[in-house]
Amino acid sequence: MNLLDPILNFFRSDTEDFYYVKFERNEKCYCNSGKKYKICHYPQHSKSSKRAVRKINSLTGEETFKVLTIKRIRKDHELFKATVIQG
Repeated sequence: MNLLDPILNFFRSDTEDFYYVKFERNEKCYCNSGKKYKICHYPQHSKSSKRAVRKINSLTGEETFKVLTIKRIRKDHELFKATVIQG
């Protein structure tokens, strides 16, 4: 066992530190079409019980967009925030 192993294990994490923010209907669509989300992709997502969300890394602030099912959103509700947290 290396002396640095406990320190390195402290900084090594298998889980990501992130949270989700739901995409608001009146925001510009994530596909960069220039249209609002409610006009562009929301009708498709609504029919298939899905919603667009932002996945935001808490450490770096990096944003990625995902489309999740309503079932998954309800399951992971504790990972959702009302708005983007500015740090």
